[in-house]
Amino acid sequence: MDLTTLVMACALAVDPKIMHALIWHQSSGEPWSFTIPEESQPQVYRTVREAIRAVRAVDRDDITIRVGLTGLSAIPRSTTAAMFAPCPNIAIAARQVAELRERCRTSLGFKGDAIDCAIAAYRGSWDRPDNAFADAVRTSVAKNDAPDFEMPADTSLNVADTGSATQPALHDTTAAPPIAPDDQQRAWSSALFPVKSRQFDRPPSDSLTTAQRATDVRKPDVENAHPSTTMPHPDGLFVPRPAQRGSQ
Repeated sequence: MDLTTLVMACALAVDPKIMHALIWHQSSGEPWSFTIPEESQPQVYRTVREAIRAVRAVDRDDITIRVGLTGLSAIPRSTTAAMFAPCPNIAIAARQVAELRERCRTSLGFKGDAIDCAIAAYRGSWDRPDNAFADAVRTSVAKNDAPDFEMPADTSLNVADTGSATQPALHDTTAAPPIAPDDQQRAWSSALFPVKSRQFDRPPSDSLTTAQRATDVRKPDVENAHPSTTMPHPDGLFVPRPAQRGSQ
């Protein structure tokens, strides 16, 4: 899969062109990479396993590293293989940029471009935005010069290959437990065919005497008066990349 297609499929909250440029300037399109504050270039690895091993070797909790294509912010010991997975990585970053964009728009006294503000805050922080990074992304979007190329063949998260990695939640909503098939069928039947009161051919024993006294009264055809109670039957090799890659 090429990077453009991947970004268009996964960056649902932000313009894909913006996310494409952000990815290019952050990681040069390398999914198994991460950046630590002291280094200007990302550390790039051939597999997610190698990347995770290198992250764990950092062994520092006083710094924030940037993980994967979009440079998600993380503490080394809390970094998981799922954070490197390209589509979740892009989707989470796009959501964060979108949230920052809304925060920029609603901030008192803000008069600039909300998306520039959001990208600067995403790459830096709210108090110390990385305006140079935002300018580079905006320039690439304007020039449409962020390159496209094939992603590595194994860009899906292989749980068997990455141990106990779990995919990060993209939404805070809690899914309701699934309905069992029998319960679901009963619910459908109740909605479509409400249960009707059963009529009895013979009156209850406590009213038998009264019924006998009324033998001279003409009785309706009970059999014809009964509604039908029958319910309907429920039916990893690494793909070679172009040698020419611009520096960040």
